[in-house]
Amino acid sequence: MKYFCLVDCNSFYCSCERVWRPEIRGKPVIVLSNNDGCAIAFTKEAKAIGFGQMCEPYFQLKDRIKKYKVKVFSSNYTLYDNMSKRVMDTLRQFTPDLEIYSVDEAFLQFEGFDHYDFEKYGKEIRSEVLSATGIPVGVGISTTKVLSKIANKMAKKNSGVWIMTKAAEIDQVLKNFPIKDIWGIGHRSAIKLNTLGIKTAYEFKTFKNEALIQKLLTKTGREIQEELRGVSCLSIESPEDKKNTGSSRSFGQPVYSKGELKEALAHFATHASLKLRRQKSVCFSLSIFIHTSPFKEVPQYFGEGRYNFSTGTSDTLKIIRAAHEVLDEIYRPGFEYKKAGVLLNHIVPKNENQLDLFQSHLDDNEKLNEVVDLINKKYGDHTIKSAACGVSQDWKTVANYKSQKYTTNWKELLKVKP
Repeated sequence: MKYFCLVDCNSFYCSCERVWRPEIRGKPVIVLSNNDGCAIAFTKEAKAIGFGQMCEPYFQLKDRIKKYKVKVFSSNYTLYDNMSKRVMDTLRQFTPDLEIYSVDEAFLQFEGFDHYDFEKYGKEIRSEVLSATGIPVGVGISTTKVLSKIANKMAKKNSGVWIMTKAAEIDQVLKNFPIKDIWGIGHRSAIKLNTLGIKTAYEFKTFKNEALIQKLLTKTGREIQEELRGVSCLSIESPEDKKNTGSSRSFGQPVYSKGELKEALAHFATHASLKLRRQKSVCFSLSIFIHTSPFKEVPQYFGEGRYNFSTGTSDTLKIIRAAHEVLDEIYRPGFEYKKAGVLLNHIVPKNENQLDLFQSHLDDNEKLNEVVDLINKKYGDHTIKSAACGVSQDWKTVANYKSQKYTTNWKELLKVKP
């Protein structure tokens, strides 16, 4: 029989900061979004004193933060990505069947574990991740992915590990589990189900009119219902199943010129192409977007475009050139641009790449990219980069409370006093 485990890091961004700042452990911590705009992560200590509203503007919180002596950090995505990798590498010790669902979540699949003590195994997973990375996690184990998500929510509210593999213990939880909190059931779907008298996960599980559920929630809703019934419909996805990846940021200050947008897109393209090479993949198309701030009373514009490659690529220079070609088509002067991004689409494993009909070999600057990646890994991100990324980068994100790159920059390693 198959079992599914969801491991979810507790207050991940805040926990990453605490690993390297032991003096703030047990104290209220908040992490801000890009440009220090909004609060996006909170420790339980911060929630206990009234913080916790997602995306509340930082300027509205300043006085309360000062009053309660809350420690504030700007988002440090380089640190968080590296810490995430460490967590995922640790989880691979427990099963080869692992799906990285997000930066702080992973599904694990267990087969042939029928006689395992899952309570003990869950505690072992939790202990090993904490020991190896310093990150506390919650562990939920059940018979389907949706049920493991619910088990994980229960783990967070209790001792950190929650097992529900037997029908009686599953139903006991589902009877008190709100329909709106089920993974995959959005706000609108919950309202639709409420009109049918369905308020809990158990009522959804036992609702007999499957045709009506299919009509209201499509195939996805029916799969979720079957998962609640213990029928596994959602399998573990491998990295090769990933359909797209990308990079985007809000600008630290308004951007007006095409030149600055080109620099930003080159920077995002560089980051996205590196992701491809790390997972040994290539993409067959890219899309970019540029847009103004919908929250300001300025003329609004949202531009997006797409570029198709004749063969799959992970070459930084090719991807930058393609992004710039799309920008030439969608750029409109006279607007105050606030955000831009690059999305790489139709991703396949590199060994499944299909060559162009008129190419005898793939010209993807592999040696150049390999050397650049090696140098940047050794000496720090962006030690070598395309000139298209610019030098001053005035558009870069504001981060007044950013912590050090403790794990990826030699100059920012922790210093131990004798």
